[in-house]
Amino acid sequence: MIFPPIFLVIVFISMWVSLSYIETESKKNIHKSLNAVLHTTQEALQLWLGGRLEELADVVNDKEVIGLTQALLLEYEQQKTGQPADIPEDNNATLKKLRALMDGKMQRHDDKGFFIIAPDRISIASMRDSNIGTENLINRARKAYLDRAFDGGKLFIPSINSDVPLVSPDGVLRDKQPTIFIAAPVKDSTSKVIAVLTLRLDPMTHFTRITQLGAIGNTGESYAFDKKGLLITKSRFNDHLRSIGTIGDDEFGMLSIRVTDPGGNLLEGYVPTVALEDRPLTLMAQRAISGNLEPHKESYRDYRGVTVFGAWLWNKSLGIGLATEMDAKEVLQPYELTRIVITTVLGIIVLLIIALVFFPLWLQEREKEALKKHRDSLEKTVRKRTAQLEEANRNLKILSEIDPLTEIANRRLYEQTLTSAIAASKRASQAMSLMIIDIDFFKPFNDNYGHDKGDVILKNIAQVIAGSLTRTTDFAARYGGEEFVVLMPLTDAEGAQHFAKVIKENIETKAFEHRFSKVADIVTVSIGVSSLIGETLNQTDLFKQADSALYQAKENGRNRIVLYDRYNLLSAT
Repeated sequence: MIFPPIFLVIVFISMWVSLSYIETESKKNIHKSLNAVLHTTQEALQLWLGGRLEELADVVNDKEVIGLTQALLLEYEQQKTGQPADIPEDNNATLKKLRALMDGKMQRHDDKGFFIIAPDRISIASMRDSNIGTENLINRARKAYLDRAFDGGKLFIPSINSDVPLVSPDGVLRDKQPTIFIAAPVKDSTSKVIAVLTLRLDPMTHFTRITQLGAIGNTGESYAFDKKGLLITKSRFNDHLRSIGTIGDDEFGMLSIRVTDPGGNLLEGYVPTVALEDRPLTLMAQRAISGNLEPHKESYRDYRGVTVFGAWLWNKSLGIGLATEMDAKEVLQPYELTRIVITTVLGIIVLLIIALVFFPLWLQEREKEALKKHRDSLEKTVRKRTAQLEEANRNLKILSEIDPLTEIANRRLYEQTLTSAIAASKRASQAMSLMIIDIDFFKPFNDNYGHDKGDVILKNIAQVIAGSLTRTTDFAARYGGEEFVVLMPLTDAEGAQHFAKVIKENIETKAFEHRFSKVADIVTVSIGVSSLIGETLNQTDLFKQADSALYQAKENGRNRIVLYDRYNLLSAT
């Protein structure tokens, strides 16, 4: 009779150890998954914002933009000192010209507006007359960010409430809609910052969409927040929040929720005893804002009061916090199922031992079999979650490497590919060629046919170029604006020139109408080609020579191909 009690003690200890191990491993695995999603989301945001800031840098370095800005600053200073302006205020040709120029640049990404801000933080240019001559919205809401821009930095400005009515996600024009900006300094010829140019972006597009890609499972959510703990992306749980009155029917969580701990689960009817403004930030928000990034493998309450597991970080360059969370109930579901099963099995074992003292070994084997079966089930669940994470990573990678308009590679992927292609050509001791393609008279096309048709032409030309590639080693990308590049590894000058003729003829065969071109009634292109080999092959010279050849093609009348030669520029139409 002594053996059954000893056996029961062993079984109880085994159950406790097994459950503790399964619970610990479940928490470790979900923390790894959440942390991987968090950093992937951060990387995607950095890539997207990096691309937008590079484009903005091109805008503020545009000589025409600088010249118009200087003219507006001069007019503004004259008005402040009471001197008569060169251009009447009600017929400001400089502002009109700048608006037309910026409208063309903003069309590429459907940006919502722009500001040019004088050093005293007064808006001197905007798409709206009502903004001009007033203190800039960003200075009122996020002054520290604007100060960094005037110190010479290119930066992202997190969500703030707009000062003008904007179309909300439900398609209705509403006041105080969330908006985000990117900013860069405008400098004169002496590199002195004379103003700041900002672009108004829609936070519901790429910014919120990238964080939403970081939602795994049925309850996972990735979101961003500012230094005050204010949510600056759209909440996944808007329907829940509206049902408990946390946000209004026309709100989406952005800028209307502070990431505070209500003290209990609001979705289950908990009524907070502390006023909203006095509630502490959630454990996640407190640690992220204070810079405490030490892993926390236990659960905590989120801004709904729901118990969650999470991972977080504070991005100093963007000035925002990022968090990825998942309901504890969903995280621990496999463990809870295993616990119930093991507890049930143990109960059955106890009853059987009491009833059948002579069959303890048989019952022990059954228990081991049940434990193994449910451990296998837990591993299967972990593999499924890993597959979901890998799929999310693939989607984020595609978003960061493909030009959204033309659907071919973007400039970032081109620069990455160029480095490896040059290395491959050097190893093979073969020539490497580069082609830069520019659409002739594209601005007149945009001005007369409209930017929508201009976007169609850009996409069509990109597809013709990509469709002309016959080798897997060749690579085409959109470099910027109406310019495209084609990398031709292991290709000498003669082969590259022939390939350029093929692309040019393929484009002309399509006969895209262009009645405003000065060289033909159809869309044509100018192409600059360069080819280097051996020790002379390097990224800088390869591009400069192709760019120089393209310049010569334009100077020679456009609609032609120019091959760069270190002694002569040889053209072939």
